[in-house]
Amino acid sequence: MDLADVTARQQRMWATGDFHRIGVAQVGVGERLVRSLRVRAGERVLDVAAGAGNTALAAARRFASAVATDFVPDLLDRARIRAEAEGLTLETAVADAQDLPYEDGSFDVVVSTFGAMFAPDQERTASELLRVLRPGGRLGMANWTPTGFVGEMFALGAAAVPPPPGLRPPTRWGTPEGLAELLGPVTVRTQTTDFVYPSPEFMLEHFRSWFGPTAAAFAVLDEAGQQRYTADLLALYLRHDEAGDGTVLIPSPYLEVVLERPTGIEPA
Repeated sequence: MDLADVTARQQRMWATGDFHRIGVAQVGVGERLVRSLRVRAGERVLDVAAGAGNTALAAARRFASAVATDFVPDLLDRARIRAEAEGLTLETAVADAQDLPYEDGSFDVVVSTFGAMFAPDQERTASELLRVLRPGGRLGMANWTPTGFVGEMFALGAAAVPPPPGLRPPTRWGTPEGLAELLGPVTVRTQTTDFVYPSPEFMLEHFRSWFGPTAAAFAVLDEAGQQRYTADLLALYLRHDEAGDGTVLIPSPYLEVVLERPTGIEPA
């Protein structure tokens, strides 16, 4: 498997639509994560695969020195606009989670919210997250679990458009076993975030228009495949919906991950 080619295709996929329109609904996840990490003023914080900067901005609100990185430049433009609107100081840089352009031990805190988990080379990504973290620093992640709404949504996408053979599912990062293999001992807590939309049909069109993985799947399916995928997604929404009034309120679990890098131990 050519991981460089897979990375390039993923970059194009995530640049499709406008992920900010999806991710902005999950601002609370980043706020919760930096609170769990007890991010303090003056600490140097790196947000890896930051998208439009939810978690980096949460750190900046605590007067940390925050850096948002992503391999989609347009999303970082969004992050800069959001920082300016709030009067926050935020540094941005185009970077791949698998090859971070920073020296060893450059950051007090490294975070990734539903981001680094999607990089195809999972072992290298884990190594990079730890490499740029100083000894005694903290790593925090929010990763979707394989069970629950988002895990099932990604499983539907993989069934409709199969990924390259041998590619590990990103939800490996959302299991204690997978995290132990990738990062070693970590503290995990199951949290829940909500997807709230005016109707199932609105949600489908919203994701089809703005969410790269959904948009990319529809783009390669024929008409019959699109109809099946549409029916499967609407059924998924309805199965998890708790609103009961024609609108959508879907809770989805994720793992909040916290790790303190031991002093004197180098990452693998």
